[in-house]
Amino acid sequence: MGRRRIAMDLDLSRQCPSERWPARTVRPSDAEDLAILLYASFRSTVDDEGETFADARAEIERTLNGGYGRFLPDASFVIEQGEFLASACLVSWFEPHDAPLVVFSMTRPEAQRRGMAHDLLRRSTNALLDAGYRRLTLIVTVGNTAAERLYASLGFTPIAG
Repeated sequence: MGRRRIAMDLDLSRQCPSERWPARTVRPSDAEDLAILLYASFRSTVDDEGETFADARAEIERTLNGGYGRFLPDASFVIEQGEFLASACLVSWFEPHDAPLVVFSMTRPEAQRRGMAHDLLRRSTNALLDAGYRRLTLIVTVGNTAAERLYASLGFTPIAG
């Protein structure tokens, strides 16, 4: 039985990211580190469907190579801590929604609940506004309460239908 997911959207408005978490845009050379982050972030969560690290690597490659629509590197951000990526927000143009899509919002388990994902989503929002977009979408798994709370706090609402 598949997990139930809900599409959500947000009408973009200027955000004020925290200066607490220095961030930068995603680079092609981040692919392996993003795969490590994805695997660590989703393991043992409601979104874990038994994927391997190789599956995580394939998902990141698919994202960066346009598998979810044209990847938007200028609207995708990471936070580094030491030798690891602590958090990332990856955004692509998603034709079915006729809007950008947060493909992945992920934070290492030991770095969660510190506001990193919130900050990166705010940065992505501003970058999308600067690029002329007016809306941002995402898909969340029902039962991922931390993500549901995060997205609601930013103003995301379920897409009707």
